[in-house]
Amino acid sequence: MSFWDKQPYITFVPFVMLFKLAWRNIFRNKRRSIITVSSIIFAVIFAVFMRSLQYGAYGNMLKNIVSSYLGYIQVHKQGFWTEKTLDNSFSPEDITYLLDHENVSYLSYRIEGFALASKDDNSKPVAILGLDVQQEKNRLGLDKKVVQGEYFTNRKTGILVGMGLRDIMSLQLGDSIIFLSQGYQGSMASGSYPIIGFIDLKTPELNKRTVIMDLAQAQELFAMPNMVTTAVLGLKNDNWEETQQEVIARVDTNQLEVLNWNEMLPELQQLIAVDKAGGLFVLFILYSIITFSLFGTVLMLTEERSFEYGVLIAVGMAKNKVIIVAILETILMAITGIIAGLAFAFPVVLYFNIYPINLSGQMQEVVEKYGFEALIPTSLDPSIALSHAGIIFFIVLVVNMYTIVKIKRLEPIKAMRR
Repeated sequence: MSFWDKQPYITFVPFVMLFKLAWRNIFRNKRRSIITVSSIIFAVIFAVFMRSLQYGAYGNMLKNIVSSYLGYIQVHKQGFWTEKTLDNSFSPEDITYLLDHENVSYLSYRIEGFALASKDDNSKPVAILGLDVQQEKNRLGLDKKVVQGEYFTNRKTGILVGMGLRDIMSLQLGDSIIFLSQGYQGSMASGSYPIIGFIDLKTPELNKRTVIMDLAQAQELFAMPNMVTTAVLGLKNDNWEETQQEVIARVDTNQLEVLNWNEMLPELQQLIAVDKAGGLFVLFILYSIITFSLFGTVLMLTEERSFEYGVLIAVGMAKNKVIIVAILETILMAITGIIAGLAFAFPVVLYFNIYPINLSGQMQEVVEKYGFEALIPTSLDPSIALSHAGIIFFIVLVVNMYTIVKIKRLEPIKAMRR
């Protein structure tokens, strides 16, 4: 005979009745119930907001660096990324067939070179980006980032200069900058180009050293007609890992390299991994506090009601039914706390998604030093809220093991004498 069959007086109690008993017991001691529910609400709000803030920061990093310029996948001449020389270039005709891939929407060709920029007595090394200006306008909205002057048109040719470089070299619209560099296969590269606009690339480090010109102009400057150094693959969806492997299988890897943003910016991935680990440590501390808080509440609740449990068992209620009622009480409070916590957390997360936290002072300098925008929005990914709600619910079930063990070992006579 099992433990559950040792109770001779009551053989069946409908679950609905047990549920009603549990629900009424919650309101018998409102103070105790409010403390328990409040601790769960706090845990949900804090955990969801903190992780949403973290993942929002990661998303903003990727948006600034990957989505806005770098792209998720790039194709180069083999060895270009480790040795960025113009000699490591290739013809766009070598990869036009990649447009047939189901997840590739476009190919954006670029020339990435370096030169010494001079204006009067001011000189500064800069990165010259030769872009397909119409492609970048249509796909990335590059024209919307022009804060002063005009974007490239058929009658407006020249260069766009980053806002940071404008301030460093005291540049104005209409000024001409002279560039001096080494071109393709050791040729001399020099030219003078008028400034038609200033651009905000949303990344301070890029703003301080970037000059943008039309791809044809860059090919002429560096003496490399019909050649490019980079091709950015525009993707129809975010499934970049599978797409990269399929592209690698199609290209001649002896001549070309296909890199994703993780491979091009390993330090960014490392930064995110370290930050995630730190966030998990803080969450571990939080959940430890919540676990002990809930356990203390359950312990208090169980000890206070030992007499009540003893009476119920003495009058014939089976121990398994008492256990079910006790567990239902805690589960109901947990569900109430989790739902209320999510309801309170959502408007907070939504607000900081629309109005991100703007870093200032020393923190702003540190963030911008690494090339990131000093804004931290929250993430609206529903999996964050659901996962942490599930963790808290699991914690509630675990701490309830004490109640189960206590009732199993309870002796009615001793419990009623206490």
